Amino acid sequence: MPASTVRCVRVRHEPQEVSSVRRALHDDLLRDPRTSPVADDVAVVTSELVGNAVRHGSPLDGGLIVRWRLSGDEVAVEVVDGGGGDGPPREVAAHDADPMDTCGRGLHIVEEISRRWGTSVDTAGRRTVWALVPFAPGSRPAAAV
Repeated sequence: MPASTVRCVRVRHEPQEVSSVRRALHDDLLRDPRTSPVADDVAVVTSELVGNAVRHGSPLDGGLIVRWRLSGDEVAVEVVDGGGGDGPPREVAAHDADPMDTCGRGLHIVEEISRRWGTSVDTAGRRTVWALVPFAPGSRPAAAV
């Protein structure tokens, strides 16, 4: 994948789309020797972001937009949904899950794998959640203790 290439897919706002996006992105990243070492990490981050968009976001014209691109020494992943439903979009943040909870750890995983991640909301209310995963796994900031 040349550095200037951006991949963009539109998927349905449905849980089964998480695995199809993950496979497409993973296969794409394996083709480039710079990104193949982190293809698994980027696939995990993408799965978490798409899964959260399906669970917590509203559809964007019935679906979601998922983009990934190479930028310098990292893979940038973006997931765009229709926002948080009725009212203003809620802030997206990692939270501490109870040890017995079966969900709620995804954004902590994104924090550990990514160099940075964040969100933005445009004037139409569309929410983008993005993450930057460095090509070299060792180039991530050290986790806070």
